[in-house]
Amino acid sequence: MATKRPVLCPNCGAHVKKNGYCSACHMPLPVLKKAFNTSDYYYNIGYDRAVARDLSGAIDSLNISLRYNKKNIMSRNLLGLVYYEMGEIVNALSQWVMSVNYQSTGNLASKYLKELRQDPTLLSNVDQIAQKYNQALSYAKSEDFDLAIIQLKSVLSANPHFVKGYLLLALLYINSDNYERARTTLRRVLKIDKANTLAIHYLHEMGDTDENIIEMSKESVENDGLLEADEEAITLSSAGETGGSKIRLFFSDLIERYKAKAVSRGEYGEISFAKYSGIYVLLGIILGIFLLFFIVVPAQKRKIINEKDELIKAYSEELADKNATITSLTNEIANLNLELETAKNPQKAGDNPLPDYSDIQNGMSDDDLQNMIKNE
Repeated sequence: MATKRPVLCPNCGAHVKKNGYCSACHMPLPVLKKAFNTSDYYYNIGYDRAVARDLSGAIDSLNISLRYNKKNIMSRNLLGLVYYEMGEIVNALSQWVMSVNYQSTGNLASKYLKELRQDPTLLSNVDQIAQKYNQALSYAKSEDFDLAIIQLKSVLSANPHFVKGYLLLALLYINSDNYERARTTLRRVLKIDKANTLAIHYLHEMGDTDENIIEMSKESVENDGLLEADEEAITLSSAGETGGSKIRLFFSDLIERYKAKAVSRGEYGEISFAKYSGIYVLLGIILGIFLLFFIVVPAQKRKIINEKDELIKAYSEELADKNATITSLTNEIANLNLELETAKNPQKAGDNPLPDYSDIQNGMSDDDLQNMIKNE
């Protein structure tokens, strides 16, 4: 009976427990698989963009891929190749060194690093190019634009694929209102990275339309006279020719070697949900009925009851006010009737009416009458 092979964690290689968590890094296996699939998916996008020479877009996609899986060797190697094609050799070397540290055997990055070590002058030139580019930046910040342009031309003669150098040179030309030179410089950028957002933004600022930019990117950059060769530029350029040829060799190697290894989009790409459409419709109907009978209808009932209670309360208060008014008016009418009755019959005004002395007054003297009144 064949023994069941243990499940290994794709993140650290340790055994996965029965509960689905890694015994070493304690990460849940379903989450790791989803993250790694997402990483491969963005690798595919980055590969397609690199082949189409949308290098800046490829960098964005590959960085997302590495965010989901930092050990994705194919993404890291491809990112190094793209950096190398854009003239950012230091960034390319960083990616390849990390790639070799994650996987030392069967890794194309080992081949790239080995070929670079065979040309010791290239690495020394890389340091010189970086120093000269930083010096050009310093000149530009101090507004020594002519010196900055000369320094950048020297850098670009040694590294003709250095996109950041072209962009800075174009800015310096724009600042001096030399728009034709700026367009020539940006045309070279679009030849290397056809969707470079900064280059397109600069061209838009100079008034170029998208149609003009598309036509411009199709024009040849050979013999455009952009890089005027001085003695120092020629020296650096001749020393860096080997490196430039290797840049193009690496990128061609990318197209040939990586095409067969590109991950299938059917496995790691966008999932097609068409086959689940009937289930989704049914679930939507069930959810709608649930919301209707358990949320919407009770809410409407509560609303109607509250409105009814408010209406009854308002009518009760109004009725109480009217009853109080009626009682007050009734008492007022009773008082008025009493006053009217009193006015008509003054003897009924009290419990002890005044005695009638009209009959005895005639037979009594005035003194007797007064005494009798006093006694009363």
